[in-house]
Amino acid sequence: MAKANDRKEKVAEEFLDQDVYQPVPMGERAAWYSFLAIFIGMWASLAAMGAGVDLGLKLTPWKASLGLFLGYMVCLAFGYFVGEVGRKEGLSTPALFGRPFSSLGRILPALFVFGIAGVFIGVQADAVGRVIMDVFGWEEAAIAGFVTNRAIFSAVLCAIMMVTAYFGIRYIKIVSWVALPFYLGVLVVALVLGVKSYPGGLPGILTTEAHEVGFEYAFFLGVALYAGFSALLPDVTRFVRTRGGLIKALVIGYILSTFIPIWGAVIANVHGVVYWKVFSMYGIAFGVVAAIALFFAQWTTNDNNCFASGLSLSTILRALNNKWEKVPRLNRKGATLVPAIVGVVLAFVGTGAIAPLLMFVGALGAWLPPMAGVFIAHFWVVEKRSKAKIETKGLAGLVAWIAISLLVHLGIMPWAAITGVLGSFLLYLILYYGVEARIWGENIVGEQVKEESA
Repeated sequence: MAKANDRKEKVAEEFLDQDVYQPVPMGERAAWYSFLAIFIGMWASLAAMGAGVDLGLKLTPWKASLGLFLGYMVCLAFGYFVGEVGRKEGLSTPALFGRPFSSLGRILPALFVFGIAGVFIGVQADAVGRVIMDVFGWEEAAIAGFVTNRAIFSAVLCAIMMVTAYFGIRYIKIVSWVALPFYLGVLVVALVLGVKSYPGGLPGILTTEAHEVGFEYAFFLGVALYAGFSALLPDVTRFVRTRGGLIKALVIGYILSTFIPIWGAVIANVHGVVYWKVFSMYGIAFGVVAAIALFFAQWTTNDNNCFASGLSLSTILRALNNKWEKVPRLNRKGATLVPAIVGVVLAFVGTGAIAPLLMFVGALGAWLPPMAGVFIAHFWVVEKRSKAKIETKGLAGLVAWIAISLLVHLGIMPWAAITGVLGSFLLYLILYYGVEARIWGENIVGEQVKEESA
């Protein structure tokens, strides 16, 4: 009987995972601790480590660490408001876009998520491939024409990472729970070994003076690092059963996630910018273990990226099909193959280690938080005030998102992700109530979701 029930739950979960417009029923959801590792794994990446290393060499490490921690806590705050909508509605982020951005207008933010998440896959796989080769001292060499050992290695690593994204949230969850304890354990061991080798120990590292950037830079870097995934939390939180459980998972997950860039800020002062050399300094056995841990950690980020990208593409095609029937539709699994293939190709071509990762972090910090600001304003103000589901014409949502994102991206609005969320939140409400609702009125499309018993 137990095996039959397990098979039934698996079939139900896989079915629900395929249709991005199908809400996940409360009875099919899981306890919060099932998703804790996913929340941490979303940003257990080389980009977080590399950003921490870069910051630790420019700012006194204790200040850098505190700034990163506070930045992550800001993401925790707005991540809750975004994630709770997904949990309550049981829908993914791109499916929910239809209400603040309109059923057709949702294509633009979904297209952005599809593109940037899809490209990030190849960039990160190539980066971890290069780092692992460097840990073992492998030189890049041509095999045949433009084909190199690095290209094949990175492409194979990327292809392996895509398997869980294709099969869905159940398998993403399994890999996250295998990878994260292993990865964090390796980081702790490397940190202890590095600190013991440094004159003055941990106090000496934390007080190493550096003033190239200020504390506010560290703070807003912390916000930017987790702002992207915070804006896309409904993709995962729709599978979480209770609000209290979601809060527990988010608080624990965000706090543990800060260890990764803080580790980078500390270890940078021991081993410099080529921080991954720490993994090859303590014997071949530790080097092998560390390389496997790095691969698994990047896997937990890349499968989330591919999963989000596939959800967005499926939503885009569904929206276009509703307007033009000749446009084909793809379920989530089929749509996930597209960013997976793009990622493998980009990993093969090669994008150049850590620098491109930091560039993408900047793009995520500029464009995704304003998207979240519109999202929060619509679901927590407009729909709360009307006590109904409201589908807009998309004018207020698209203008607020694009305008604020451009201002942040161009550096006209300081403080990056924070002003992105607050600016789009306020501009959306001004445009919605001052322009859109006055012209077209409120388009009520249903009653608000009421909490079901678990």
